[in-house]
Amino acid sequence: MAPWLKRLLKYFVASSDILDNAPTVTWLLQHRSARAEKAALTKGRSPTASLYRMYEYLVVGFTIGLRTEIEFFFNQPSWAVAAIPDPKDPDPERYAILSVMPYYLAKAFNRLIERGLPRGSPAIIAGDEAERELRAKAVILEEEPAWVAKVPPLRETLTILSNSGEIPGVESRSEKFLSMNIIAEEPHTLFV
Repeated sequence: MAPWLKRLLKYFVASSDILDNAPTVTWLLQHRSARAEKAALTKGRSPTASLYRMYEYLVVGFTIGLRTEIEFFFNQPSWAVAAIPDPKDPDPERYAILSVMPYYLAKAFNRLIERGLPRGSPAIIAGDEAERELRAKAVILEEEPAWVAKVPPLRETLTILSNSGEIPGVESRSEKFLSMNIIAEEPHTLFV
């Protein structure tokens, strides 16, 4: 078998294994202190794998991991937020959290795009000419995928404790998560 075909098959197998191997919210919350500041368990290099890693980092409260994964996604310009496939996750809690994450991706990415830093920009912008080239690019804002609107809110309220182990205060709760019946702090998703 050709090496490129092996890599391609490995990519698809890894993507199909995500649902089978993704940790549940309950498991992540029970192992929160052990998982803090550790790499996510989800492997693979696809928009779906990245979304699941963000979910893991959010639930265990690993803000640096979450922001790093969001920045990684930003630097994959072929991964449009609106094109993230519907994971159709059978776990309602995990699916609800996954459905909120694209909102934060679009928010973080559009903040940079509106400031003149489109996706796929070089890490270092050297000189006026490079800056002019960036500003000349069409402004293409990110949008949430259509499937997120079809994910129902949870029947029972899910609470994701703050990094200090407390129920998030009313003033720090995410409205987007609350719309899915999840009490969670507004995540720190903006970078640069």
